[in-house]
Amino acid sequence: MKKLIALLLLSPLTYSGEMNSWECSTFEDAKIIGDDGDYLGRLGPSYMSDSIYNSSSSFSSTYSSDSIFNSSSKYGNSYSSTSVFNDGASNPPIILSSDGISLGKLSVGPSYYADRYDPYDIKYTCDWD
Repeated sequence: MKKLIALLLLSPLTYSGEMNSWECSTFEDAKIIGDDGDYLGRLGPSYMSDSIYNSSSSFSSTYSSDSIFNSSSKYGNSYSSTSVFNDGASNPPIILSSDGISLGKLSVGPSYYADRYDPYDIKYTCDWD
């Protein structure tokens, strides 16, 4: 029993980069910028016109070259060093607050980087679908 308690106390309660609901206001309206300066949309509720979660936005489409959800684009495939969905990407898109401050990178991993945030984790934690 003592070992179990010690293990629970020594284990981190959250994974690096995991979203918490109180952080949603920090990420709302943040810009997503690709490694070459490409504007890739914003984080925020699906009613925002350039939200990556707005199904009518080109930034959420599966065909736009500026969409992270296009599996053929350099930002949405599983092998590009600039892709959100390559967990080993060295240069995934950055997240910039409305004040221009870097909040981290939009990426599915790896989890040992504390500054990487999964777009689906943000979407569901903040209820932006």
